[in-house]
Amino acid sequence: MERRRHKRFNVSENALAFISNAPCMIHDISEGGMMLQSVVLEDEPADTLKLDIFVGSDNFYLQDVPVRLVSRSRRPSTVPFSVVQVKCYGFKFGELTEQQKSRLDYFIARNVIGEA
Repeated sequence: MERRRHKRFNVSENALAFISNAPCMIHDISEGGMMLQSVVLEDEPADTLKLDIFVGSDNFYLQDVPVRLVSRSRRPSTVPFSVVQVKCYGFKFGELTEQQKSRLDYFIARNVIGEA
């Protein structure tokens, strides 16, 4: 049974989230949260934290987005013969300011590439 309240969207490859300065690819996003993928995070992220969202091609930067870790998993790399494990993290947005909500809506409008 689907528990999500908000429709999820795939995100263009040039959108990144930063956790403690470590870049993560934003796999998908909704008004309620996002899924990140990383091969560089060595330590597990904290259960609650603030992250930054960045899109270089759009000069978009949203700082200190409060999130709560709700899921974690590992997926094999899509590169043939690679031993790299892709770490996936599901985050739920915390209490956003009105400005953060507005900027997040802008991000979704400009950077999604279809429903997830």
